[in-house]
Amino acid sequence: MSSIFGLNIALSAIRAQQYAMDVTGHNIANANTPGYRRQEAILIANDPMSGSFGTTGVGMPQLGTGVLVHSVRRAQTDFLDTQVRTANQWMGTWDARNTALGQLEPLLAEPGDAGLSAAINRFWNSWYDLSAAPESLPSRVAVVESGVALADRIQTLHHDLRALQVDTDGRIAAAAHDINAIAAEIAGLNEQITQPMPGVYQPNDLLDRRSELLEKLSQLVRIEVYGQGGVDMIVSVGGRAIIQGNQFAKIDITTGPTGMSQLVWAEDGSEVLATGGELKGLMEIRDDVVGSYLESLDDITEAIITRVNAIHSTGITMSGAPAGNFFVPGTTSADIAVNPALTGSPSEVAAGVAGNGPGDNWVADSIAKLGDEALIGTETIGSAYSALVAQIGSHAEEARMRTEMYTISLNQRRTQRESIAGVSIDEEMVNMVKFQQAYNAAARIFTVIDEMTDLIINRMGIAGR
Repeated sequence: MSSIFGLNIALSAIRAQQYAMDVTGHNIANANTPGYRRQEAILIANDPMSGSFGTTGVGMPQLGTGVLVHSVRRAQTDFLDTQVRTANQWMGTWDARNTALGQLEPLLAEPGDAGLSAAINRFWNSWYDLSAAPESLPSRVAVVESGVALADRIQTLHHDLRALQVDTDGRIAAAAHDINAIAAEIAGLNEQITQPMPGVYQPNDLLDRRSELLEKLSQLVRIEVYGQGGVDMIVSVGGRAIIQGNQFAKIDITTGPTGMSQLVWAEDGSEVLATGGELKGLMEIRDDVVGSYLESLDDITEAIITRVNAIHSTGITMSGAPAGNFFVPGTTSADIAVNPALTGSPSEVAAGVAGNGPGDNWVADSIAKLGDEALIGTETIGSAYSALVAQIGSHAEEARMRTEMYTISLNQRRTQRESIAGVSIDEEMVNMVKFQQAYNAAARIFTVIDEMTDLIINRMGIAGR
């Protein structure tokens, strides 16, 4: 009996060390797998055998029966996971802003000859030139050309801003699709995690995958996570559960009042409130930031059109006829244009007013001086546009700085988590040697018991035969 008992102990040791070796191999195989948490085989002594052994009935009160694998422990980093998700959502918000504003800055072409500031200055200067030579047709041609160039530059800037809005709107729709896909996968994982497992083993690899998906989801939109199991896990977005156990709430994309995408919950059509993550950054860029830029550009455009037309319409053409509007009235930055009558016949540009005689330059001089007048509140046209450029630059710089700051913070938290839950190849190699030696020692027990059994059966009792 004792030989068989010893063989069972040795067998339990071999099985346990082999299992521990397999866990170590699994760690090494996933050393570079994103989101993988280090696993550890927890070995415990098997239940002892109680009773008396020996011919006297006294013997030993207990006898160990070997070892077993109690569980495979996954390195837990719940607090750091929460910290990573928090930093991740802020990084997602500011990275979205940084990307969008980084695309916008080069389009301004400021400072430089291709920028709107230069076009505005050339427009006022052309009127100064006309005021110096009010009877000159070439000066009138230059005024029309500078007006056309100004209108084209304003339209181009408007269309660039609108293109950024449309591109951002597409990214919002793409983010919504990604959120739905991730939420569906997490709900599916919760279903698998809920399934009964043999013994006390945890579905560690499923938990790793779910943690990785939660981290990706936190970059897209701010989330709150409650519970760590399967059916009891709740993930909320804007105070509403998007994942509850193995169920998830789908986000639909509809057309909002402005013609842009609006995200609503498919269940009841209520608006999705994104309070963080990439989705919030994209919505702020589309609706608030770029929207405010377009409003400022429209204010500048309206001031130019209104004041120039008001003065120009009081003058007379080279032929002495009443002059009309210089710009097409009522237009915005989207379609500002010089009056087609002037582009076809620059002689229709007014330089003076009726009754002052030949060579009058009142109209040209008055329009030229508009560049120094406060037409938008207390600001001139040039200073108002400079303020807009400075605002865009300030927003872009803030986005760059915030993105860098939150990226550093995120990397620090990931490094902290990696130091606890990451796989160290050096440590795993040490474990491999440790389990290998234990395995070899257990195998040696088989050899020793075999030799003992051979001695008893084949060699004892030979004398006297």
